[in-house]
Amino acid sequence: MLALVPDSPRPQNLEVLKAVERRITSGGMRLRFDDELERRYDMDTRKRRLRFLTAVGIGGACVYNLFLISDWLALNDLFTYVALGRVGLITPMIVLMLLISQRLTARWALETVSATGTVLASLMPLLVMIHSASPYRLHYQLGMSLLMVYCTVIQQLPVRYAAAALGCMLVIQLVTTWVAGFMDTVIWQANAIFYVSTAVLLLMASYFLERGSRLSYLFALRGRLLQEQLTEMARTDPLTQLFNRRYQGEFIASVWERALHTPTRVAVILLDIDHFKTYNDSYGHMQGDTCLKLLSRTIHQTAQAAGALAFRFGGEEMLILMVDADVNQARNLAEALRAAVHELNVPHPVLGNQARVSISLGLAEGVAPSVSAGALIGSADTALYEAKRAGRNCLRCA
Repeated sequence: MLALVPDSPRPQNLEVLKAVERRITSGGMRLRFDDELERRYDMDTRKRRLRFLTAVGIGGACVYNLFLISDWLALNDLFTYVALGRVGLITPMIVLMLLISQRLTARWALETVSATGTVLASLMPLLVMIHSASPYRLHYQLGMSLLMVYCTVIQQLPVRYAAAALGCMLVIQLVTTWVAGFMDTVIWQANAIFYVSTAVLLLMASYFLERGSRLSYLFALRGRLLQEQLTEMARTDPLTQLFNRRYQGEFIASVWERALHTPTRVAVILLDIDHFKTYNDSYGHMQGDTCLKLLSRTIHQTAQAAGALAFRFGGEEMLILMVDADVNQARNLAEALRAAVHELNVPHPVLGNQARVSISLGLAEGVAPSVSAGALIGSADTALYEAKRAGRNCLRCA
């Protein structure tokens, strides 16, 4: 039953839309959204982010191993060790991290694993370089700048993760080149300034990449929410906020279409507010609308709790549709609807001092497509008139 029930109007989406509009119009330099919007951003983008990091991880591992050529040329005396490190240690580690990432459900964990893998990949060749006597070490250590670019521009890590990764890589770079001792103090200082400047510029790039990504998400989310809002407006009765006759026809058609493949038990409850014309004539249409809205909200909530849909059928008549429900479930819902309206205790003084607004209900149940929707609704309508003839404020079954 619940598989066929569409989303009900979601007022929380209106709040999200307002938050999106505020963020877009405010501009500002802050990256993080408000808590609820940030949670939604993480949830909506996690799968796409996982696919992206998996793809760039595989590509990055391939390029990383191409640097075996550079290892052979620049660290020939220790090529065996650096080759074992790349192929036997770092590459399996990358593969393991990619496999672990597929199981991660939190966005922060995914970004942490990606940043950690890049830092560890940068550490291994420089540790080997410390023990090399090659005259090309000054040029070899420049390969760290490519890994820093990969971390920020290719992986597009969020700024806080990129900052942490770049900080670790700077420490690795400066410590290993100092310990290796192949630079005098002036060259080491110039090299350090180069890497610090590179890290700062890459962090700027990381900031603008993340900001652009977040703005793109906001515009896409706003478009999606506006589309949902328009769809909701097109299917909702403006006064009662119940689904309207147009959507009733669409939904019933979809149920009967599915039933062509799998026969489906369908129950229809048709209800009418008793003596509503008298209520309107006595207290005015404004009060009548207020009463109708109050009853509609109660009926919608009661039907929704049972996994059913409530439609405004016309005037003060409403139709409740239950899918994959037997007659006992439908009868229980009908009685729950009648009791919920009774508990509202809305006075109807023109009928007497103790009179209260009530509803009459007609119930029909059948198996689609053996019975047509029109026949089922017609049977429920007949049962409704039987309930009225029986004195109102009661249920009759076809």
